Amino acid sequence: MDIKSGFLALMFFLLPQADMKTKNGEVISIKDGDTFSIKDQRGKFYKVRLADIDAPEIAQPFGRPAKRLIEDLALNKVVRINYIHADKYKRLIGKVFLPNGKILNEEILKAGLAWHYRVKHPHSIFMEKMEYKAWKKKIGLWVQEKPIPPWEFRREKQIPAPPSTVDNMDYNLILTYGIIGDPKTRTYQWPMCEGYPKKHKNYVLFGNLADAQVLGYRAANGCKNVN
Repeated sequence: MDIKSGFLALMFFLLPQADMKTKNGEVISIKDGDTFSIKDQRGKFYKVRLADIDAPEIAQPFGRPAKRLIEDLALNKVVRINYIHADKYKRLIGKVFLPNGKILNEEILKAGLAWHYRVKHPHSIFMEKMEYKAWKKKIGLWVQEKPIPPWEFRREKQIPAPPSTVDNMDYNLILTYGIIGDPKTRTYQWPMCEGYPKKHKNYVLFGNLADAQVLGYRAANGCKNVN
C-alpha cells in the first residue's frame, strides 16, 4: 500500500470514530437475525440494525435460527449500542454489547448465521476471519452447498436511485446502490452511470453520495445527466 492509499484508508477509519454515539436499552422485540427494537430508560423506542453483518432473511434457510439466537442472547436484556448514524428507517446502525461484554454482531457471525457485510472501508480483517472459520467448520448456514447471501435474495429488479445522504439510505441496500469511487481519479459512479465498470476491484464502496463527496470525490462524467 502506498502512502496515498494508506492515508485514504486512515481517513475512512478515523472519520466515523469522531461521531460515535451510545444508546442503552432493553431489547423488547426481535425482527430477524440482525434487526431488533429496544426501549431506553425514558421509555423511548429505537430500532437497531447490527452493523457489518447481514443475516438471512426470515424466508431464507437459517433465517429463523438466526432470529432465535438473538432472542436467546439479547431478548429482555439491557444492551449498549455504539452507533454512528441511523438510516432512512431510523434504525441505529451499530455494534451491540451484551451484558456479559460480548459483542452480538460477532456472536451471530461466529455461529455461522450471518455473512460479514463488507460495506465499510476498510473491511474488518477480524470479522473476515470469523466468517472464514464458520465456513471452514461448516457451521450454521455454511452446511449449505450454495447459500444465497441476503443482499442477493432481496435484490430489487429495478436498481434504486443512489441516496444523497445517510438519512435516506437503506443500510440493507448499500450493495444494491452500487456507489463506487475510484481512488485514482477521485470520482464516483453508480449502476445507472454511463461506463459503470463490471468489476469493482480497487474501488471504494460508498453508502450514499455525501460520503463520497466529504472525502473529495466528484461524480464521474457519465453520471452528470443521470437522475
